[in-house]
Amino acid sequence: MQTYWRHLKNEARGAAVIELAVAIPLLLLLTVGAADFGRAFYQSVTISHAAETGAVYGAQNNITSGHNSEMTQMARDDAADVGTVTVTPTRVCKCPNGAEVNCVTGACTGYGAPRVYVSCQVQKSFNGLTRFPGMPNGFMVRRKVFMRVQ
Repeated sequence: MQTYWRHLKNEARGAAVIELAVAIPLLLLLTVGAADFGRAFYQSVTISHAAETGAVYGAQNNITSGHNSEMTQMARDDAADVGTVTVTPTRVCKCPNGAEVNCVTGACTGYGAPRVYVSCQVQKSFNGLTRFPGMPNGFMVRRKVFMRVQ
């Protein structure tokens, strides 16, 4: 009987199956994690480009800086790959001393006409493929571009 137990202790036939059973869940977790990271990075880059596209359209001249609906549409068109996004374009007029003034009637004392700026913020919720222990399942990807009107 004692030789039987010694023989089983030295047996290595089932070791490969056990190693495979332990390794497959870890490899699957790494693969899904890499895919989630890639998707999040792609969405982040796409949203950054969409925010820049909206701001560049508004920063062309003083007339286009007030076209919020066109800035929104340009940003949404650029982010069509990632689905529905929320776009918030704004127009701000500031004096060189940093004071905000009305873009239509405002004037900067001692400076003249205010400087016109546009900003475009684009955001979208990202949800992962699966839940990982200790990690949030989703988060908000948000990018904002601020430009001076030419």
